[in-house]
Amino acid sequence: MRSLVYYGPRDLRVEDRPDLPLGPKDVRVAVKASGICGSDLHAVARATPRRTPGIVMGHEVTGVVVEAGTDAIACRVGDRVAIQPLRSCGRCPLCLAGRSNACESRTLYGMTPGMPGGYAERIVVTEDRILPLPDGVPFDLGTLAEPLAVGLHAVGRGPAGYRERVPRAGERPSGPARSVAVVGSGTIGLMTLVALSTLAPETIFVIDKLESKLAYAKPLGARTILAGQDDPLAVVREATGGRGVDWAIEAVGVSETAALAVELARTGGHVTWIGNAQPLVEINMQSVVVGEKTVAGSYGYTDDDFRRTLGLVAEGRVPAGWLADRPVTLDTAPQDFIALATGEWPCIKAVLVP
Repeated sequence: MRSLVYYGPRDLRVEDRPDLPLGPKDVRVAVKASGICGSDLHAVARATPRRTPGIVMGHEVTGVVVEAGTDAIACRVGDRVAIQPLRSCGRCPLCLAGRSNACESRTLYGMTPGMPGGYAERIVVTEDRILPLPDGVPFDLGTLAEPLAVGLHAVGRGPAGYRERVPRAGERPSGPARSVAVVGSGTIGLMTLVALSTLAPETIFVIDKLESKLAYAKPLGARTILAGQDDPLAVVREATGGRGVDWAIEAVGVSETAALAVELARTGGHVTWIGNAQPLVEINMQSVVVGEKTVAGSYGYTDDDFRRTLGLVAEGRVPAGWLADRPVTLDTAPQDFIALATGEWPCIKAVLVP
């Protein structure tokens, strides 16, 4: 089986690896498309403890079931499926409370050693990680359900009224957040915008340093702010009567943007951090304390988040134009991944098609 193997920054090799044996409740899926995540590209650009040399990455996967274990009954050979790659123990207090994404024993296909991901011709997963890919959704577009689930979960980690139950499409939000700022319009920032579109806040600001990325946010009804040309804090405060936004969402993960999100939030406002690039960030703690602001982290997604995002993709909420103009193949992957990681090939979402 041809696989793209990660050995370190700028070191990706296509190798023949044996197919993994099937356990009783395992399913073998022929990979049809695997979205290329920014976290994988970070590992291509520079060393990170989140990726181990020798691993096959790739956790945004769709495909067709080609074999099932003797006790696997959730799907059949020939089914079109999406893979929910995040596994949890199902027994700890967090799992039992419905927060399986925060399980301390969680693992992830394509990241955890011994759990090879979707940058290969085939992948083996447990049957409970398989979800039907809705009819009419192409395999490449279906890979966007995974990053959209990250955005949807973050929306669920918002202020009271959002957090308890994310409203369904067309409903008005019951919480106090009428103005929202999203810092960063990369893949996760844009997916958060899609998730926010189900709530229809009165005002959404989107902030980024790249005008090319902001162009993708405008059709979603956001007011865009080009950092470096405009002062995001001044623009937002002027537009909100000097108060700041009810809710700021950070989708980059570095000190500069984490600090900006805190300052954008009004007194008594809410901040949600999704970005995960730097392990340590520096913020103005007094702004949080004196302003009685709530800061919440958001990681991954639950099974319910993932099911809902497959429905949102099927509804056409994620523009197909966000996909790169050509697929990555196993033949071109080593050089394409470097081009993506260095910015030589700019796009919102590239997809590997083995």
